[in-house]
Amino acid sequence: MNLRILLTTAVLLCAAFALPAQAQHAGHDMHDMKSMSATPAELSSGEVRAIDLKTRKLTIKHGELKNLGMPAMTMVFVIKDGVAVPAGLKQGDAIRFRAEDVGGVLTVTQIQR
Repeated sequence: MNLRILLTTAVLLCAAFALPAQAQHAGHDMHDMKSMSATPAELSSGEVRAIDLKTRKLTIKHGELKNLGMPAMTMVFVIKDGVAVPAGLKQGDAIRFRAEDVGGVLTVTQIQR
């Protein structure tokens, strides 16, 4: 009888530790799948408030930036080197853009009218 209780307790303990580990692992898999499906094509809406091409800075009044967890506001972004600013872009133009935190600097990594 004692052996049966001991074995039952051992099985229950193993199951108790295995289930949370399995659930935690499954959660990581889902997180990894979400991050893989989050493509740069997910653009935010905004309005150009100011452009300084010399310093590669763009002031944008934007809606929520979901990928950064940021609410709607107006702020200055750095334009990433190599990112082309649409020709003739001017203050007041509506844009779609992607902003990312690049080394602690909020940076426009993609932009289109």
